Amino acid sequence: MQLRRVNLGDVISWDGRDWIVDAHGRNGSRLNPVTDGTPRWVDMATISHDDSFEYHGGSDGHSGAAADRIQLAMLDSATRADALFWLQHLTEARFGVVDPHDPDALPRDGYGPDTTIEGRMERKAQELNAAGIKTSRTSLFRKDAQYRADGILGLIDGRRAKESTGQKIPQIVDDAAHRVIAEHLGATTRDVLYYLDKVKQRVRRDNPDTDVNWPSDRTLRRWLTPLLDAAGLTKSAQHRRSEGNRPKRAFQPILATYPGQFVEIDSNTLDVEAVMPDGKVIRPYMTAAIDVFTDSVVGFHIHGGAPSSTDHAILFARMVSPRRAVDRIDHELSLGNSKALPGPAMIAMGQANSEAPAMPFIAVETLTMDRGKDFLASRAAAETLGWSVIDAPPHSPTAKPHVERFFRSVNSLFLSRIDSYVGNSPEHRGRAERAAMPFASLVDQMWAFIVTVYQNRPHSGLVLREHPGRTFTPNQMYAASFDATAGIPLPFSDRDYIALMPRNERTIRSDGVHLGNEIYDSPELNDLRTRSGKFEVRQDPYDPERVWVRHPDSSEWITCHARSIRLAALPFGSRTSANLGATEQAVDPHTQWSQDFLDAESARVAAKQASTKKSRKSTDSKAEKKATKTAAEKANRKRDTLPRPVESTPTLLPQAVPIRQHPDDYTIA
Repeated sequence: MQLRRVNLGDVISWDGRDWIVDAHGRNGSRLNPVTDGTPRWVDMATISHDDSFEYHGGSDGHSGAAADRIQLAMLDSATRADALFWLQHLTEARFGVVDPHDPDALPRDGYGPDTTIEGRMERKAQELNAAGIKTSRTSLFRKDAQYRADGILGLIDGRRAKESTGQKIPQIVDDAAHRVIAEHLGATTRDVLYYLDKVKQRVRRDNPDTDVNWPSDRTLRRWLTPLLDAAGLTKSAQHRRSEGNRPKRAFQPILATYPGQFVEIDSNTLDVEAVMPDGKVIRPYMTAAIDVFTDSVVGFHIHGGAPSSTDHAILFARMVSPRRAVDRIDHELSLGNSKALPGPAMIAMGQANSEAPAMPFIAVETLTMDRGKDFLASRAAAETLGWSVIDAPPHSPTAKPHVERFFRSVNSLFLSRIDSYVGNSPEHRGRAERAAMPFASLVDQMWAFIVTVYQNRPHSGLVLREHPGRTFTPNQMYAASFDATAGIPLPFSDRDYIALMPRNERTIRSDGVHLGNEIYDSPELNDLRTRSGKFEVRQDPYDPERVWVRHPDSSEWITCHARSIRLAALPFGSRTSANLGATEQAVDPHTQWSQDFLDAESARVAAKQASTKKSRKSTDSKAEKKATKTAAEKANRKRDTLPRPVESTPTLLPQAVPIRQHPDDYTIA
């Protein structure tokens, strides 16, 4: 025997009816009837001893029967009758009797214990065919598999008979119309006249020798228009793609019974222009998580560029941590001044401090996200926090209707009031000049809008059957369910929050920790300055005022503040900071100066080289001219026919021999 635990959303049977447990409180548990009736507050421990009490939270056959009764109660009479017809025959074919829970039930001939399920399915198909209901053993097995997978909804025939318009349309025209519609499901949207001409062309092409009794064009238009509407061909292509991506099953709304049971998250581009601190004008992105039960904003963040998985992981960390004060937010919007939220109880439980924004703290259990690369990469971070993750079907925004509706509300109620609003498409965009809003101001105004307007505005989806003419606000739904839920959500500690931040490895220098363009320091780092090696540093990328350094011995986090914060404490520091913030981002002139200088230097060197080359070329030219002239003279001498004197050879003189007769006499012999 196991201990039974009745949770919110469980189904029980009592007093001859099926009930859904939708609240726990001081008065006991509230039971909401599946069919018509009024809710009742009961003591669960007392009615559990009643003979009529049945708990369907387990996995026995009774829970499936209760689920079938609930699903049948939500269908119309014709669909319910059709589903019950097939359920009766499939149950007899599978178990041999119509009601397997009845111990006195006896099987009919051919359905006894000595038969097999294949034989019973075959016999059931023969019986139905004999009764005029065309089916087969394969179809019965398929219906049985759909019933075991989807419950009673698996027995609903998704096909609907075409509504007759009372016009006599030839069968070949009807067949051609359906073929044309099938061929254009992914095509560009056109008018009805185009499809009417395509149907006529298709009939002539497929039946060239057939004389067709054509109705009038008005009759064909009245007959064809509903078919095109049903296929979505008269709507936009985007609408048809969204409709085509819907799962091929009966619609099942997302029913949440307490805050945090289902939370939807998505990112979208905001339809405004914002100017960044460096002067660049951008279209910012926003990521938001919306609770299905209360329609409350669980967490949001505005990005200067397309969000990444790291951005989503940081947003997850903020969602599970206590609400902290937000810089530049009005004190009147703090939780301590809120009258709609149970502020004292939230502060006592550590879910927020009194200076935090007046927003609910909701513990997430199931998170629905799309299949974008940024969300697929952040799935591990969500599962690390203990959340169950549901992947929405591809290209199906209808799988996250609450967060999509939130973005529409932000667009129509807030962004359209900003002068830099650009509309949701180019056709809505005017030519007038727009004044872009500073990015920091956009973030501050978004906080003010969500806390002041969105959380306190009645939502059409927040209704109760007991109050049919009244709608409630997200803060009212959260406050009403704060004491009625089955558990108390406990936020993460500061230590856990820091551990979820991105990790960096840095050395500790004499002046502190260098990270980015900032230096962070703390007196507690004094005993670490002399140590070598790198230390673990954590930082929130969207909070540049502080970082946390893990002490290698005690594993405690040391909070280090940015050195630039000290400027505000100096005389006239706040004014200096404001003046600096009003200036534009300066551009480093070295790059341009370096390019200009190198261009001038290159021109100077090129001019010098050209001058040297010219001088050398002039010298070479003179030598070349002289050599050319000499060669020309030699060639002319060879071509000249005039007589020239013969070259004479000089006669050698005899050698003189001196005869010494007198020192001064010389004789030639």
